[in-house]
Amino acid sequence: MMRVCEKCGKRNSRYICQECGRAVCEQCIDLYTWLCSDCYRKSGVEELPGELEETAPSFSTAMKVLFAGFIIVFIGVIILMIAALFSGFAGSSGIILLLGPIPIILGAGANVTLLLVVAAILTILCITVFVIFGRRAVKL
Repeated sequence: MMRVCEKCGKRNSRYICQECGRAVCEQCIDLYTWLCSDCYRKSGVEELPGELEETAPSFSTAMKVLFAGFIIVFIGVIILMIAALFSGFAGSSGIILLLGPIPIILGAGANVTLLLVVAAILTILCITVFVIFGRRAVKL
């Protein structure tokens, strides 16, 4: 049976204050000193970091630029596809859509086999790069 936080009375307690011994939740304790917010203030520090307000994380400028670039490229690809359809679709084209782990392969034209092989190789290369760089540990 979980006990309710003895400080805020809202969430389940998961920690014990090392000074006063109260059972407190993760919002009411400083995990570096293991002191509840009251004992933390008594120790000479004014506020417990993150206790006053719970705000949603904001996107950094780099993430906003990355997202804007992705949207611009996506719109450009859509425009190119529409232009190819209206121009008579004279050349060959191919596409690989990854919906989760399921690849959907589409193609049309005389050289579709070559295009799909190149697209499959690029897809495998991209997935490999994402897996390799995604495994790096985040150091705080």
